[in-house]
Amino acid sequence: MLSPDTGLLDSTGLGEEGEEEDFVNLDVPQLHRMWRNEKFSPELLHFNERIVENISELCEVVGEDLDQERSEAQQDPNDPGYILRCVDLERVKYVLRDYLRIRLWKIQQYPQHYLESDNIKLLSDAERLFLRDYWNAKKEFFKNRLLGALPPSKQGLDDKIDLLDMVRRPCLDKYIYVKIQDDVGQLEVPNTSLTQDSQGSRREEFVRGRTYLMHYKIIRPFLIDEEHAGDDKTWPKVDLI
Repeated sequence: MLSPDTGLLDSTGLGEEGEEEDFVNLDVPQLHRMWRNEKFSPELLHFNERIVENISELCEVVGEDLDQERSEAQQDPNDPGYILRCVDLERVKYVLRDYLRIRLWKIQQYPQHYLESDNIKLLSDAERLFLRDYWNAKKEFFKNRLLGALPPSKQGLDDKIDLLDMVRRPCLDKYIYVKIQDDVGQLEVPNTSLTQDSQGSRREEFVRGRTYLMHYKIIRPFLIDEEHAGDDKTWPKVDLI
């Protein structure tokens, strides 16, 4: 069943006295955490296919059960428990859809960036297919509308001249709020004070449970690197809020 407090539940377990107990589906809080981190991160994070598939299947099953109860006329549509289950289902479905929408928006903003071999691994198979089709269509549009009339030397879309790069990339210097969830040790923080060397950096300790405002690139390894991503890339040591 559904619970408004803990998310999608399955009341199939039995207690010591034979009474049914609610089994908490841990995929729901994991999905919420993935959604928040993806929403506030300036770049795409790892895609967790297992969580997305499990939540999609669970929403489909729970939705069919609710529809069956409604069609059999055995369920009072004004019953508070039934209403809460419907609301909770819609809440989880919204989070899942918004999570996927945010990822597609980032792909459309930086298509060339995510076509590179080091970045395309962050995408799911469906996202890779969407990215290639989207960029091919966009290239053809540019070619037909503008590039075809330019000299061949001016038709490139990924040229690099010194420090100038035509490829649009996410801004990793963006300031974000970060909540430390686990021990991260000392991190290298660039100096920003007027009394310090603006080109230097310092080592700083971040306390577990506290929230900080910092550059995204400082804590980026804990969200991107495999060694910090956790067993299923869902429970990093930091949360974006």
